[in-house]
Amino acid sequence: MMKVYYYHMVPVKFYYEDWKAGKIPGHLLYGLTHLSQYGVECIYHAFPFNPYLHKWKLMFYNLWKILFCSQRYDAVYAVTHTGLELLIFMRTLGLFRKPIVIWHHTAVVVPENCIRRWGSTLFYKGIDKMFFFSESLLLESLKTKKLKKENAIVVHWGADLAFYDRLIAKRQTSSHFISTGRENRDLITLISAFNQLTESCDIYTTRSGGRVCDYELLVQKEIGLLKENIHFHIVDSTHLEMAEKTNNAFAVLISCLDFPYTVGLTSLVEALALGLPILSTDNPTFPFDVEKEEVGIKIAYGDVNGWVEAVRCLSEHPEFAKSFGKKARALAEKIYNLDQCTSEIAKVLLSLKR
Repeated sequence: MMKVYYYHMVPVKFYYEDWKAGKIPGHLLYGLTHLSQYGVECIYHAFPFNPYLHKWKLMFYNLWKILFCSQRYDAVYAVTHTGLELLIFMRTLGLFRKPIVIWHHTAVVVPENCIRRWGSTLFYKGIDKMFFFSESLLLESLKTKKLKKENAIVVHWGADLAFYDRLIAKRQTSSHFISTGRENRDLITLISAFNQLTESCDIYTTRSGGRVCDYELLVQKEIGLLKENIHFHIVDSTHLEMAEKTNNAFAVLISCLDFPYTVGLTSLVEALALGLPILSTDNPTFPFDVEKEEVGIKIAYGDVNGWVEAVRCLSEHPEFAKSFGKKARALAEKIYNLDQCTSEIAKVLLSLKR
């Protein structure tokens, strides 16, 4: 049995309990729920404060917590490197002897400042294995020459199918299009498109997300009064509540701003698991092309007319929508699912112990 120190910036114990209770999908824990099936046991990291509010406190706390952990472990497995910077630099200098494996959510970049560039080079030497969500992110990262090809791995991050199967069994399909998610969503383009349509659109998001400080104020400023077919909601809902609403929709909308990472990926894999057709911004960092896989239609960034045409296409050709949905679920079952993801993670972790 291999043991890893598992690092995530969410309350892991509570998330795990919620997963067992069927309240959240397991993929939000990046393999934690299934790693034991492959002989990998996890030590949970915990915070006595909000890790998002105290940058330096977070780094020193994590360093102390991991260095002086009372349990033996073989490696550190982290969902993000945020808060582990000091530990990673210690690994670079040979002062920390355990391998470090992290998920890198963007492509590695080269800072313009020469001092930061030097520090960045040292930093990445302290990471033994790095997981990426897509081939495009990995290839861009390799161009920086800060990591070795053998240490960079694309993992097929996919949905917890068992969680979504329970919802599908209770499905009550509607004709509504739905958009969920909060991070860097292009709601202005989406709403502008539905202003030209009669189809019903339900939008659920939080007050802020990513670079957007207040979605409600932004919509009021840029759009004003919404048409009756557009239902805009600022919510603080659970993962289960949002998944239940998505489950009953006609199609999933993923309209994103242009950022160099997989904006909208959680909504994407959820749509696959639910077997729903997808209309999505053409994010080149996604792990697959929705049109090549025949699971939906992609639209260029900021293209209002593109969204109008895509929505009309699905509405006027429901047989296309049904075909997209079937192929979406098949793709989830074949590649983008929690079991496949966990097996790929476990393979890398176990190779470090050997």
